Amino acid sequence: MIGHERSFDALSGVLTVRSTWRGRRSNGEREHRIRLYSATHLAELFARHGLVVHAAYDGWTERALSRRGGEMLLIARKDI
Repeated sequence: MIGHERSFDALSGVLTVRSTWRGRRSNGEREHRIRLYSATHLAELFARHGLVVHAAYDGWTERALSRRGGEMLLIARKDI
């Protein structure tokens, strides 16, 4: 059996995932943290380095980025 417990700190943007497993041969626990960035925050970081975001997609699809998307793909270029 494998279980995942997730918690999100909106202030820091950190998602913490605690995984626990139980099996015939081994049991264990592990925790890892992932820093999540909003499209707005990434666009601001890009702009600091001269990049302009021209499109935002829901992962590798043609769907526009939405709040419910599981992945984010931003297309940015440096205007010359």
